[in-house]
Amino acid sequence: MKILTLALVIIFLGGCASAMPNFYNGHYYMAGGKGCSNWRPLSGDRMMCQDDERNDTWAISPMTDQQLQMYRHNQQINKTTNTNCYRTYGGGMNCTTY
Repeated sequence: MKILTLALVIIFLGGCASAMPNFYNGHYYMAGGKGCSNWRPLSGDRMMCQDDERNDTWAISPMTDQQLQMYRHNQQINKTTNTNCYRTYGGGMNCTTY
């Protein structure tokens, strides 16, 4: 079950290159990007994605806690920088961050 959930999260987040969690009415929704640049509330806690012309595209449910945690974890990994330092002959240190 955990593997299936993780696979769904990866598929769900992988198809949303410019999408990001949006907080609305107490819930986070993965919205934004092509096909979901706008959204409107549906019944209950579901939202309807809309394209740039405000045509309905697909319905979305709130993100689960696990989906939100995975999104934040992946964002943190993407922000990680590497620093390479070495000593110079004169006793100093040079560092490069990339």
